[in-house]
Formats: sequence, structure tokens, C-alpha cells
Amino acid sequence: MTPRRRIWSELLPLEVVRMPGTLALLRRYALELSIAVRPDTAAGLPDLVAACADAGVAVAVWPMIADEDGRWASACNAAAFGAFVARLLDALDARRLAAAEIVFDLEPPIDAVRRALAGGRGALDLLGGGPREARGSPRWIEAQRAYAELAGAVHARGMATSAAIVPLVLTDGPARGWERLLGTPVSAPPWGRVGAMLYTSLFEGYSRGALGREDAVALLAWGCRAAARRFGPRAGASLGAVGKGALGDEPVYRSVAELREDVAAAEAAGVSDLSLFDLGGVLARPPAEAWLEAFVAPPEAHSPRDTLRARGVVAAAALVGRAAGCARRLTSP
Repeated sequence: MTPRRRIWSELLPLEVVRMPGTLALLRRYALELSIAVRPDTAAGLPDLVAACADAGVAVAVWPMIADEDGRWASACNAAAFGAFVARLLDALDARRLAAAEIVFDLEPPIDAVRRALAGGRGALDLLGGGPREARGSPRWIEAQRAYAELAGAVHARGMATSAAIVPLVLTDGPARGWERLLGTPVSAPPWGRVGAMLYTSLFEGYSRGALGREDAVALLAWGCRAAARRFGPRAGASLGAVGKGALGDEPVYRSVAELREDVAAAEAAGVSDLSLFDLGGVLARPPAEAWLEAFVAPPEAHSPRDTLRARGVVAAAALVGRAAGCARRLTSP
């Protein structure tokens, strides 16, 4: 499969992203841009898409709604998220512009994620991805339908869709326990591409010493293999992080060499459609060319060694997902 390289841009102002120097850098490395757009930055999207078209840079729109509404797409906010996507598409239509792709970042609401990362009760609160009613069958079915219709509407406009998913979902069996627990409708909507967020720096850093770098790379390789099995040629993976994102405390790569190793591990595991998080970090840690060269250059063959800790993480996650799926079957009307 031909390698494909994308780069996220979450926090950089759209005016900075569309500067000639930034776009020239993206074009030089044949990178597709996935640009975060929020309600307060939406007015600048048409100008950015037009500038990308002029510069020969493919651009995917990465919608995010207000933090109080969850920020990312989930079962809790399907209506609000759909309305915002429609608003962005209409704004592009008005200028006779189109994005190459619309990205649906399927995660629990950001406040729930922050509480979970703080530990304690917050980790338990995350399971369910928000208000308890979002887990119920009627609400869940309604959300799946809403996102399926939204994906279909995007496709009907001639644009592709992509879903970014939490790697826990990759441990799911047919009952889709984690998908329901997190409130992230991965299976039903007809996503064109499905990319797992396999950030080794976050695996290691957020584990608070429980996992080392070798364990994190082993989890990356496992995630790529699992994504390739489940989604076939639609599978992708996100690597990182080079810089901080919306949470503000994301652990980052210590060196370019770690990114190079991650690219090699993902390719060896069967995934060549890769996204890097993110452009802001690359520009803030010069030289930018070193990061981008490591990301796009053909990797040396490297199949990371499996580790006992990585196997334990995957087994524990799968056990929780199966238990959740069984509990749902027992309590469903």
C-alpha cells in the first residue's frame, strides 16, 4: 500500500497555518493537513481552504464544538456536532470550495477525559462518555443513526470521511463494549477511514511510570495490527505527540528518533496511512524539517518486541470491554 502522510493542527491560529511559509513546508513534504476548526475560528475556514488549494495542499476539516458541549464527537452531542459540520460545509459551498475530507474525532467529552486523567473517581466517570442517559439503547441507537446520516451527507457532497478513535475500542469483540462505554459510535457509521490514536508519548507519560518506552512502542504495534485486522485498507494510525494539544499537559516525544521508531513500527505492523500530532509542536521545536523528514522518509525495517506489560494492558482492556458488553446484553430491554 502506498504510504500516506497527514499532519494534525489543533491549536495554531488559522492565519498562521495559511502563511506561505507554513503551506510551503507542508507541500514540500507532501503532507495532507487536518485542521481543527472551532466555533470561534470557523469564519477563517474558507480563506484557509482557498489558500491550501492555491498552494497544492490537501486539507481535511477537523470540527470541534464548544468544550461545554464536549468538544469532540460522541453520542452525547450528535445533534450539536452535526449542526456545526453542516454550518462549515455551507460556508465552504458559499465560496465554491470543498475540503478533501471531514474528520470525526470520536472521543468522550473533554471534561470527562480531564477528570479521568486526574485519577480517582474521574477514571470511573469516564466509562460512559458523559451523562448516563447517553449509554441507554435509545440514545445510543439515535446517535449511531445521526452520525451515519451525517457521514452519508458528507459523502454525497463529494468529500471523504475519517474517524479518529480511542485505541481501547480496538480490544472490542462483537458486543462493542468499549464503544458503548466511551459513547463513541465507531462501528455503524460508514466512515471512509478509521485511524486509531496510538500516541506512544501519551501511553508512557500518562501511565505515571507503569509503562516504559518499549511498552509504548509494543502497544503502538499491537494497535496497528488490530486496526488493520478490523478495518482492512481503511485503517490508519496517529503518531505523537510532538507538541501539546487541547488537554494542555500531553507528554511529548523526547527526540526525533522516537518518531522515526514509531513510523517504522507502524509500517511493519501493516499501517502506512499515518497522521502526526501535530503541526504546532513541529513548528515550536525546530528544525521542523527534522521532524517531518523522520515522518515521511522510508523507515528502516523494525518490528518491536512485544512486552509483558503491553500484553497485560491489552488483556485488561479486552476484559473490561467484554464485561461491559455482557452487562449491556443482560440489562437491555
